[in-house]
Amino acid sequence: MLSQTTYGSEQLFYYSFDKKVLIEEVPGKLMIKKKSDISQAEMETIIRSYVDEPTISWFNSDICTVSVEDILVEQTITHLIQEESVLSARHIYNTSTGKHYYEGRKNHRALDIGLIDQLVLKYKEGVSLTVKDNLNNTYGLTKYKQNELFGLYTISKKSDILSISNILFETGYFEYVYPELICKYTLFEERTFYPNDTYFQYQVTLHNTGQSFNGHYGTADADIDAPEAWAVTMGNEDIVIAVIDQGVTSNHPDLPNTRQVRLNGSNIGSGSPNDPSPTGNENHGNACAGIIAATINNNEGIAGIAPLCKIMPIRFDDSNTPSEMADAIRFAANNGADVISNSWGYDDPDMIVSAITDAIQYAISKDCVVMFAAGNTANHSSNDNGYVCFPANQTISGMLSVGASDRYDQQADYSPTSPLIDIVAPSHRAYPYNSLYYSGIIGENLDMWSIDIPGSDGYNSWHTDQGDFFNTGDMLPTTGTNYLSYTGHFGGTSHACPVVAGVAALVLSMNPDLSPQIVCSILTASADKVGGYTYVNDKCDNMGYGRVNAYNAVWMACDTTKLVGDAPPHHYTVHGTEDIYGCDIYMKEVYAIDPNAILRVHAKNSVTIDGSFYIDEGCVLEIKPDY
Repeated sequence: MLSQTTYGSEQLFYYSFDKKVLIEEVPGKLMIKKKSDISQAEMETIIRSYVDEPTISWFNSDICTVSVEDILVEQTITHLIQEESVLSARHIYNTSTGKHYYEGRKNHRALDIGLIDQLVLKYKEGVSLTVKDNLNNTYGLTKYKQNELFGLYTISKKSDILSISNILFETGYFEYVYPELICKYTLFEERTFYPNDTYFQYQVTLHNTGQSFNGHYGTADADIDAPEAWAVTMGNEDIVIAVIDQGVTSNHPDLPNTRQVRLNGSNIGSGSPNDPSPTGNENHGNACAGIIAATINNNEGIAGIAPLCKIMPIRFDDSNTPSEMADAIRFAANNGADVISNSWGYDDPDMIVSAITDAIQYAISKDCVVMFAAGNTANHSSNDNGYVCFPANQTISGMLSVGASDRYDQQADYSPTSPLIDIVAPSHRAYPYNSLYYSGIIGENLDMWSIDIPGSDGYNSWHTDQGDFFNTGDMLPTTGTNYLSYTGHFGGTSHACPVVAGVAALVLSMNPDLSPQIVCSILTASADKVGGYTYVNDKCDNMGYGRVNAYNAVWMACDTTKLVGDAPPHHYTVHGTEDIYGCDIYMKEVYAIDPNAILRVHAKNSVTIDGSFYIDEGCVLEIKPDY
């Protein structure tokens, strides 16, 4: 058995033609190939006989990856290769350049490459059958299959496949020879990001394919195009969204304190002034905050719209006066909030509280984008157009009044029709018939997904003191990791407002220097004119300027020249696969020299390449307009 540590140098590699591709072991991971007549369940039993609580993921019917403690990898491999049912048990690797390129990149990770029991090889023209047989016998190679280009050969599970492949290539008899590489491909044309969060499939606000959720079906693309926007940005940790509401759970499983700005003095309600956590069943603030910034791609819960941004929770309760609410807005502005989301108001269209209006104007002067939910005052199924509540009925530059659309891209039944509506975002369709509301639509109810107070408090399970929408004790979801920390029972313009706030945070993540007025202009100008309504001067009373579109908005925010490779060493080297987004992109000298490097440049207006451009064999440059 050849040793990887003694062959060549300390750096592991394989040959791609005559170039060395440097690789490094991924700690705590191995790839296993079983015999095809052994079931996956039987194989998992064998693995668990050597490893306690391994994480097993099947690549295909016969190959799986296993995650264990790093110190157990070698021991596990030694045990498994003794099993007759195991054809291969080897380390998993990253390309060395790929690993270091992706370090610190929040939206990406390096590609895992597994090795099994097979080599891919192509002999040079004229190599004799005798030489081939000698090499096969010497290194234990057995032909598995051959086509007009290359052959696939199996090798003993006890052989060092990396060392053997390199030795074979260095004989000079081969065009190429390397271990069969087991890795996932990526579809680039869609250029979207679909997270693995358990309940993302039900978040039709973010991605609506017409899928089934909560017993309903929607209309494809009646959504904010979140996956498309995430391919451009998932936010910036320097952008802070204040959620003035009933509080946010400390260290929620889907919104940890590392992404909360929890400040002394942030609770203006009862209890400790320094603890903005919800009390009792008051989950409204959690639900709003989760929609904006819940952790993405963590195999749990939901996905927030701006998952790399931070939430500043500011708690109030029923005891607070309007002047205290005004002070909460001032507090957010003075403590660094970039966006202030308000899913609350006073259910009287004629009420105006001067201190609140003044506080909104003050916050905007401090460069805060402010949005208010319009209220749930309409009942269009009963020909009631409703009205916009205070403070959403104030016309202030830099503030948005947010109504609601539904899963069909129509105006939600409860969302008011008014020239005061600036924009809408998807939420639930209607309230149920004969509930707290004097009428509604049979079969409809709150069905938007967000985070909940962990445990039995909050909206999951449902409590009598929160109304008669659902049966007491009703649970949604009922399965999944920490499922009682999430709810599928939220809605109204309360849901729509943080959706717009999350998109505003993405816009500021693209360009943090934008004024509140410009951010509002971007959000309204980039909105989709949906619903079949008549838009006069781009606006209608049902939907304002339209349904918010995150993808359109982040591209419209792109209005600056992006310099690539301008700093020393004044050139830009492409590693692996890379996308560059910008409005006008100015690139200094560019080199694509890593094996199979791919550079895609997405520009709104122009791309300028100043100096040399070198692209090696097998590498790709793609320049395309976007938005």
